[in-house]
Amino acid sequence: MSGGVASGLFASFGVAVMIATAGCGTSARKTDAPLESFTVPISGTSVEIDMVAVEGGPSGGFYVSSTEATWDLYDAFVFNLDTSAGESTTESDAVTRPSKPYVLVDRGYGHAGYAALSISPKAAEKFVEWLSAKTGRTYRLPTLAEMRYLLRTSGADTDESRLEIGWFEENSDFSTQPVGERAADLNGIHDVWGNVSEYAVTPDGGYVVVGGSFIDPVEVASVDGTTPFTPEWNADDPQIPKSPWWLASNDWVGVRLVCDP
Repeated sequence: MSGGVASGLFASFGVAVMIATAGCGTSARKTDAPLESFTVPISGTSVEIDMVAVEGGPSGGFYVSSTEATWDLYDAFVFNLDTSAGESTTESDAVTRPSKPYVLVDRGYGHAGYAALSISPKAAEKFVEWLSAKTGRTYRLPTLAEMRYLLRTSGADTDESRLEIGWFEENSDFSTQPVGERAADLNGIHDVWGNVSEYAVTPDGGYVVVGGSFIDPVEVASVDGTTPFTPEWNADDPQIPKSPWWLASNDWVGVRLVCDP
C-alpha cells in the first residue's frame, strides 16, 4: 500500500470514528440511577454478550463487555450467520461486512472462545455498527480515556498482580488464550491487561491499542502506554490492493466492546 493510499484510508477511518463516537463518553450522565449489568443474546447465533456496568470514568458511567470480543461473535458478522439463520434485520443486513478471510486469521492459536484478532479499524467500526443494528443498543469502540480508566481501576497496580489477571510473555506460552480464564479484575471484567491489546479511539479520531498483549513482557505494560495504529500492520498482505478489512501483519490486537447507557 502506498503512503498516500494508507494515509487516506487512515484519515477516512478517523472520520468514521469521530462521527460514530460524537457525544459518546464525553459528558456526565444526566441521571443518578445506578447502572445495572446485563446480558444480551445475539439473535441467529448461540452467542451472548455480558455487559458490565462501570460507574464513574470520563463519561460518568458506561457498559463494557466482560471479555474481549470472540471469534464466536465476529464469525457471525463476517459469515452472515444470523442471515442464514433467518434472524437478521433489515438494518443489520444493510451494514457492509468484511471480505471473507483468505488465510487462517486466527493464526492457529485457537478459535471458539478465543479473542478475535487481525481485525482492521474499518472492520471494527463496521462490526460495532452491525452489533448496534442487531441489538438496538449503541455499541462502539472504547475511547482512550475509558480504556485508561479501566486499566487504572482494575486493581492490578504491579507486574505481579497483572500476571494474576492477564496473559503476557511470561505466562502465555506465546499464544492467545481463551477469554475469561484469568480472574476478573476489580471492575468485574477479564483480560483488560494482556491476552490481546485492545483498540481505543483517541480524541482526534485516531486508533491506538492499549493494555499489552501475550507477546509483551509484563513490565512494558502501563496505564498510559499506547501503540498507534499503522498501515505497516498490514504489510504482509498478499492482496493488491491490500485489504482494508484484515491485518495480515498483526496477530496481537483485538476488540473490547463498549455500550452507552
